[in-house]
Amino acid sequence: MKLLVCLGLSAALLAGCGGNGDSRGNDCTLGVNSCNVPPVARIAATQAVLVGSNVALDGSSSSDANNDAISYFWSILQTPSGSTATLTTTTSVKTTFVPDRVGTYVITLVASDGKSTGALATTTVTASNTNLTISSTSFSEGGIIPMRIAGRIVGGNNISPQLNISDVPVGTKRFAIIMDDETAPCQTGLSACRHWSVLNLPLAKTAIAEGEDLLLQSGVVYGTNYMVGPGGVAGVGYAGPVATSQHTYKLTVYALTDNVTWVTAIPEYNRAKFELDFKAFIIGKATLTGFYP
Repeated sequence: MKLLVCLGLSAALLAGCGGNGDSRGNDCTLGVNSCNVPPVARIAATQAVLVGSNVALDGSSSSDANNDAISYFWSILQTPSGSTATLTTTTSVKTTFVPDRVGTYVITLVASDGKSTGALATTTVTASNTNLTISSTSFSEGGIIPMRIAGRIVGGNNISPQLNISDVPVGTKRFAIIMDDETAPCQTGLSACRHWSVLNLPLAKTAIAEGEDLLLQSGVVYGTNYMVGPGGVAGVGYAGPVATSQHTYKLTVYALTDNVTWVTAIPEYNRAKFELDFKAFIIGKATLTGFYP
């Protein structure tokens, strides 16, 4: 009789889970009150990134109520037209990809515990050619650079321009500023003339006054410029425009990640060289273009 009662009780309890499963079809064969709960996939919030940057995707916040081991299945659901971007892995807890076109990328993650699969999780990555905002009271975008910003050779005061930095990407830890000239006799790309480079600029320094000595900021380093002084020694710091025919000057501010290389020596950077050396750390940039004279 005791055996029959126990068997009846067990059967009733199992029935509460739907026999071999609950009302949702979850697996209850492990025993009474051991109905499996599907794992929950979670990935990071929406990201705004630069085209060509390495985008990290992390599923480690996913969870399983039964503490079962989780398997991960990543995929790219949507890409901009013409994109050939792919994930470095589709079955690890973390993966990466490089957006190769401007536009929206929709990434999905599914988590499974071997018994059931949870709901699809998605995140959106928006890639652009610029995702930082800079402005200046010294000259406007596409405007004429005033004489006080120009070099002393042409009668200017060689004062570095005022800058405001805003819309800073999440994850930024410091900034860099590079200003160069690609108008002949200067050359393009890696051979552009260097006018100003500021490295290791603190994240809090988003407002820069005209002519401000940024070396007073902890850790800041100035790079060399196009000027060559006595003994062939290159100038260091800001060197304003001295062109007699109209040249185009581009000033770019870069937002850099926490693990960016700390610069200690005096570097020689124009924009192309900086982007080549710091590609892995750049998560934002914006360019201000001016003309002189």
